[in-house]
Amino acid sequence: MLSMLADTEGIVFVAVVFASKAIFGIISAVVANGRGRSAVGWFFIGLALDCIGLVLVLALPDLKKEEEKERRQRLENRRLREQLAKERQVSDSRNTNVERRLGAHDEALGLDTSNPPELPLSAPTAQLSQGAQWFYARDNERQGPVTAETIRHLLHAQAIDGDTLIWSEGMSDWAPLKETDAFTGDVS
Repeated sequence: MLSMLADTEGIVFVAVVFASKAIFGIISAVVANGRGRSAVGWFFIGLALDCIGLVLVLALPDLKKEEEKERRQRLENRRLREQLAKERQVSDSRNTNVERRLGAHDEALGLDTSNPPELPLSAPTAQLSQGAQWFYARDNERQGPVTAETIRHLLHAQAIDGDTLIWSEGMSDWAPLKETDAFTGDVS
């Protein structure tokens, strides 16, 4: 009878251990399935490792959340690419329209503003010491001092014209370039 009792206790012990392993296997499988992982694989891991299998599946990242995050990122990237393409189309259209309008203005005025001449901001001091210093008005602001040669260059490049006001030492007041003796031969 004692041996039968011992056998019964052994069977009960084995049944309890197997039941606890099965419970950990089922819990691991349910948690793994909810986190986007293989339920069958994690059932056997939980069955073999008990609590450790459950801890492992809880420690791993949730694949469903990761996939959702990647899906949202792909959608956002796609939306941004489409928005950028639309903005480029609008920008190209505007640039084409502006170029067309500027071309029409240039044609009407008989000018070519596509490559404006480089204008010197001020002449080096070595040049200024060789001749008179001139100032000219552009956009209601005094420019200079520059040499007479620079004034001629600006006139030739059509950056200034005969009506541009200029002044140099010895002049009583600002005067149009076409009325200044130093440049009468340069103005057409």
